[in-house]
Amino acid sequence: MVLIIDTETTGLSGYPKDRVLEIGIAELEGGSVRPVYSEIIRYPDIAEFDRKYVNPDGSEGIWIYRNTDLRMEDTLNTAKDAEAVATEVRGIVSGREVTSYNVEFDFGKFMYHEPWNLKDTCSVPFDILDLATERVYFLAEDDLIQDKMLQERLLREREESYYPEKWVRSIDAYRALCPEDPMGLEGMRHRAIDDAVMEGWILKALQINNTDFLG
Repeated sequence: MVLIIDTETTGLSGYPKDRVLEIGIAELEGGSVRPVYSEIIRYPDIAEFDRKYVNPDGSEGIWIYRNTDLRMEDTLNTAKDAEAVATEVRGIVSGREVTSYNVEFDFGKFMYHEPWNLKDTCSVPFDILDLATERVYFLAEDDLIQDKMLQERLLREREESYYPEKWVRSIDAYRALCPEDPMGLEGMRHRAIDDAVMEGWILKALQINNTDFLG
């Protein structure tokens, strides 16, 4: 049994520059993946924050508001602030095994810092990103991914990358490892709870192929 956390954030720099705008938690238990928790976080000053925010590419404003269906109005009008959501999240994950698709980002840049403070609250035994990347490239190199266009693109992108061990995006890992599409990608939003559930299905596929890392 393991919990999977996904966050939607104002940017990629992490604490203290950036904030978590939304958090989703899914649970993988046996053969079942289910949503556990989903909250948008209220920041009364988000409009001023957005006006001052500069992305690494030089563009202005919070990226997620302009590229997903999460809106600034959602952040202003939701009921719970960061402290309230952090308290609920700590209660859910306390004493549990928890992970994410990119632990360095979700935990290292956010969940281990204020107001979440999960460093001593839960254990993070592995990173789905690392496990999925290794498995997906193994399948691609052995011509075992059903979607041949995806397989060719993954190998080409790795070849063209400056990074020999180029990470596989979660959506590509899902398509490669879960060709039966158990969660139904059509109509899926790029939101925290949807991504957490998707990453739970990725983890289940990895578990089927290698149970050692899950004990």
